[in-house]
Amino acid sequence: MFNSRVGRTALASLAVVMLASACGGGSDSPATSSVQVSLTDTPIEDADNVVVSVSGVAFKPEGSAPEVVENFAPRSIDLLQYQNGRTAILLQDTPMKAGRYQWLRLIIDTQPVVRDSYIVINGNECELNVPSGAESGLKMNRPIDVPADGSLALTIDFDLRKSVHAPPGQASGACTTGYVLRPTLRLVNDANVGAIDGTVSFEAGAVPDGCKPNVYVYEGTVTPDDMEETTAASPDVDPLVVVGVTIPAGSISGTYRAAFIPAGSYTAAFTCDDDTIDDQSLAFVPPAGVAVAVQNNVVSTVNFTVPVPAP
Repeated sequence: MFNSRVGRTALASLAVVMLASACGGGSDSPATSSVQVSLTDTPIEDADNVVVSVSGVAFKPEGSAPEVVENFAPRSIDLLQYQNGRTAILLQDTPMKAGRYQWLRLIIDTQPVVRDSYIVINGNECELNVPSGAESGLKMNRPIDVPADGSLALTIDFDLRKSVHAPPGQASGACTTGYVLRPTLRLVNDANVGAIDGTVSFEAGAVPDGCKPNVYVYEGTVTPDDMEETTAASPDVDPLVVVGVTIPAGSISGTYRAAFIPAGSYTAAFTCDDDTIDDQSLAFVPPAGVAVAVQNNVVSTVNFTVPVPAP
C-alpha cells in the first residue's frame, strides 16, 4: 500500500496533523482498518472555479517514517463542485494499520507556468501558489483513532473564504502574479458530525439590492461578529463556517446547509452584508443569533425571517 519516499520535486504539501490513540494486538499480523478520506468546500464568493491538483496522500505513523499511499490516482478537483455536504473521495476502502498517526498530508501540484492548481475569477484563470512555508500552518491537533478491524471515514473541509488571497496590490480578478493558497482546513470524523440547514425568507417581498446572503455558524453561545481582528477589550469571535444561501431568481426565500459540523452547541445568524469589505459592520438577523444543538448524524433546522428594514 505504501511507499516510504515522501519528497517530490516541485510539489507543495498541505498538511493536517492528526493524533490518535494506539491500538494493537499481539498477533504477528497487525490489525488493519479500512480508511476513507474525502474533500469538501466552504464556498468563496466571486470565484467560478477553484481547482486543486492532488498528486498524492501521505500518512505519518508514530515512531516511523512518513508513508505515501501507493497506486493513488492523481486528480484535479474543482472544490466549488463539492459544497453543502457533497464530497470528492480521495481514498476509499484503503487498508491501513491500526494505531497512532501523527499527520496526514495531501501532495498538491503548484508548479509555475503549469496548468495544475488554479482559480477562475470573473472568467480569468489564475495560478494558485502555495507558499513554501505553508505546511507549518496547516496542522490540526485533533485526536483521531484508527480502529482495529473496523473502518474510519475522514473529511477535510477547505474554507476557501479564508484560504485564497490576492497578492498585495493585485486587483480582484487580475492574474498579474496569480493567487496565494494558504489553506484553512477542518478535519472531521464523519461518524461524529451532524449538519444545520434551513430557509431564509424576506418580509419585504424582495431580496435587497446588493445582498450577499450568508449564514454564519459559531461554536458555543456567542454574539455574532465578523471575521476581522479585534482588540483585547473586544475579543475576536470567528465563525466555524460561513455558508451561502441559495435564492432562486425572482424568489424572496432561499435555502442553506452547513455540513460536517461536530456535535455540540452553536450559534447561527444570517446576514446580507459582505465580510470581505474592509471596515464593513455586519448586520445579523437576529442580532444575538439563534442557539442550535448539533447531534451526530442528525440535521438540525434553523429558519430565518428577515424583517422589513426600518424607515
